[in-house]
Amino acid sequence: MKRICFPMTLALMLLASGCFDNRKAPYRPLTAHSMAEAAEKKTEIERLVLAGQTLAALPPELAEMPKLAFLDLRGAKGLKSFAVLPELRALQRLDIAATGLEAVPAEVCKLSWLKHLYLSGNTITALPPEIAGLSSLTYLNLDNNKLAVLPPELARLNELRWLRLNNNLLESLPGELSALSNLQRVYLRQNKLTSVPECLKALPLLEDVSLRDNPLSEVPEWLTALPKLRQLDLDGCEKITKMPADLSGWQKLQVLSLVRCKIPPEERERIRKALPKVHVAF
Repeated sequence: MKRICFPMTLALMLLASGCFDNRKAPYRPLTAHSMAEAAEKKTEIERLVLAGQTLAALPPELAEMPKLAFLDLRGAKGLKSFAVLPELRALQRLDIAATGLEAVPAEVCKLSWLKHLYLSGNTITALPPEIAGLSSLTYLNLDNNKLAVLPPELARLNELRWLRLNNNLLESLPGELSALSNLQRVYLRQNKLTSVPECLKALPLLEDVSLRDNPLSEVPEWLTALPKLRQLDLDGCEKITKMPADLSGWQKLQVLSLVRCKIPPEERERIRKALPKVHVAF
């Protein structure tokens, strides 16, 4: 009985002492799951979820929702017109993943105030130079598309912190991306990279890099000099047989994944000794 009562008594004591005074419930934006529902509260609606619905065009009534910050159209069917988008001045997040897009709609590139953009699961083959218009973007998800090259204009997204390009057809990255000085995470899994993109060398804030399942043959010395790198994923890069000779630069590294890499036993032992505080997975 004491074991049951003690936690309850302790919780009441903490509550009485004010230990939970600063805990606030997470903010829940006013959300609608249909246009009819959104129309009833159009002046206050902040989040509209139309995922999976059939829409020939984005309804012009969206322009009458001055607080709309998050528009979720993931998996929407038949969507061809995005004409109303530039009128959504409060929009912060736009999810048009898995909507059958073969190109980035021109209207999307006009959203200079947008923060998060989800374009994954489409069949996009190229990004237009106008992508540079997304000047406030901090998160860009282009996973699972058909991109073989990236335009140099992508480097003008100066606020970008997280770039996802998993499962595309990339063989390299443009050198201009070295200008993305605020980039912290870059995911490049399942592409066709034969070498670690040189542009990453100039990105001092990089914390998380995933190069899983690429035909990489070596890990460059400069990669150990990234001062904030915490996680490096090389899982499935089967041609990699060793790490750089000097690993002392990885002062912040926490996780190194070398699963499915053909690292011989003696090299594994050297890596473990050089990185005693790092979780290394073979």
